[in-house]
Amino acid sequence: MLQNEKPAYAEKLHPSFDFTVAEVIWAVREEMAVTVEDVLSRRVRALILDARAAIEMAPKVAHIMACELNEDEAWEKKQATEFENLATGYLIS
Repeated sequence: MLQNEKPAYAEKLHPSFDFTVAEVIWAVREEMAVTVEDVLSRRVRALILDARAAIEMAPKVAHIMACELNEDEAWEKKQATEFENLATGYLIS
């Protein structure tokens, strides 16, 4: 279990949900997730459950993924921005 590797992996992505850093790492390492959208919409379903919370999670998820995928800060920012633009369409006023 990834959460046993490092205590930080058990950290929640958002206070309102039980999704953890470990789930993002698992999605990248074992399920070939390569975008923030993939993780937040398909793997943990946060986008469907709460678009606002998913938008709040996006920068953190992008950072975790960038570390796992050996991507740079520009990639990280682009992923977070692209996800936020997509997720805005899911917001209910």
